[in-house]
Amino acid sequence: MLVRPFFSIRRTSRVFSALPAIRLAAGLCLAIASLRGVAADDAAALLAQARAAVGGDAWRQVKTQHVQFVRTYLDHDEAGSSDIDFASGRYAQRIPSSAVARLMSRSDGQSFWRQRMGKLEKQEGAARDPELHLGRQSYAWWFARGAKARRLELKAPRRHAGVDYAVVRVELASGIAFDYWINDGTHRIERRQEVIDGKTLTIDYRDFRRVGALTLPFEESVRDATDGADEETLRVSTIVLNRPAAQMDFSLPQPAVMQGFSAQRSAVTVPFEPCEAHICVLLTLNGQGPFKFILDTGARNVISDKLYRRLRLPAQGVAVLSGLGQQTERGVLTTVQQIGMAGLTLDRQAFFTSPTLDNLPIDGTIGYEWLWLTPTLIDYAARRLTFHDPQHFVYRGPAAATPLSFHDKTPQIEAVLDGLPGKFTIDTGSDFSLTMSKPFVERYRLVEKYQAGETIQTAQVIGGTTQVLKTRGKLFELGGVQIADPTLELSTRGGGTMNSPTLAGNISNGILRQLNILFDYQGGKVYIEPNKVTSAE
Repeated sequence: MLVRPFFSIRRTSRVFSALPAIRLAAGLCLAIASLRGVAADDAAALLAQARAAVGGDAWRQVKTQHVQFVRTYLDHDEAGSSDIDFASGRYAQRIPSSAVARLMSRSDGQSFWRQRMGKLEKQEGAARDPELHLGRQSYAWWFARGAKARRLELKAPRRHAGVDYAVVRVELASGIAFDYWINDGTHRIERRQEVIDGKTLTIDYRDFRRVGALTLPFEESVRDATDGADEETLRVSTIVLNRPAAQMDFSLPQPAVMQGFSAQRSAVTVPFEPCEAHICVLLTLNGQGPFKFILDTGARNVISDKLYRRLRLPAQGVAVLSGLGQQTERGVLTTVQQIGMAGLTLDRQAFFTSPTLDNLPIDGTIGYEWLWLTPTLIDYAARRLTFHDPQHFVYRGPAAATPLSFHDKTPQIEAVLDGLPGKFTIDTGSDFSLTMSKPFVERYRLVEKYQAGETIQTAQVIGGTTQVLKTRGKLFELGGVQIADPTLELSTRGGGTMNSPTLAGNISNGILRQLNILFDYQGGKVYIEPNKVTSAE
């Protein structure tokens, strides 16, 4: 049946302000690993010609690069700088005004970090390797360090805006592939295209100027998928080569720390209010309030447009918010100097604004940024939260530890529905019960299995509304706890987070309020116990 409207605030899927600062890939000096055929030889010759057009052997003398820039978006600018030490592979980028990208990325030459939303994150997978990251992003990296190509391919020539280009496909040993467009007249590489997450990213390089014996682009523009309007433009004001590395700051930023714990106060317990079956807490922002916020494991820091305007917070960027709905919505990036709850505080917290929240009886959400810094017990039966000092936390309860990982920034665990195993996110910001993803529903034919289809449930979420088929399963097993006859919501429409092929589903408050659950984000564990609360379904 149709239930009273409720809400679910989810993570941000795309942050424009967090794009790398310098992608001046105007050419490269590639050591060719294995090339066969005339076309490959022609491609190598074109790249060699492109290298000569912007400095040639002068690149052998380049040891470091310092860049100052301004990136322009549709509604704001961001100023920043970056440094690269080519000998050690160290790298640092600073965008002081950006809420998301402040001290955004650094490398010590071995591993790669990014600081986003106030949290220092070591990159995993291919992204952790500075060689891969900088090799894709930095023009100077190619010339000063060189790179090995597994394969070169001469593609069909292209014409754009009245200019003829030769196109060379470069495939690196890492498997990364991209196209360089070489201007027939200048012999410079003036465009790069790469497919990232299914979307074609086009970067145009313009305003080439002499820097000593080199020629470098002082403007780059990122084009939209249709190769139409510029989504952002980066304009370089200064490029300094061979500044002594000792004068550059490559130190890693200090991670955010929650203040308010002490030897006498190693845990803080606060009551929460069940608002529309969500976990609502009172927060202060910049010393004002209190304001009503949802503690949402499926969200980042989000603030309503109304409160954003009331507090006169700065606009520092643009982001696209996505959630369970099929669409996205545009928000503003901002910084709150301090948030506080029950004597615990976090400084300089980045927030996204959401117009959806203006229509709901809350002021915002907190989630990943807060929960990462403190092991947190949610006691649904007693309606209280306990935040633990991470320096002294030791779990002493009866529950066994369940491994905890993350889908984007939402915690996920392995669980089993009626004998079907899969990965399930845990989302305290949704009033559904157990929402099965569309790929999982289709893979195991759950609509037919549970004879669903008579009851449609609708919810207002970020990304619009979402509709699911409501039915019941027989047994859901998670973290050593068994939930009999769980209510299921079957996703049958594309879009939103429930379209992920790697997710079985999402565990929401209809299931969670039957449990006591302790999250230890940094420890990678969750502890789950049943409580005496029965399902209200």
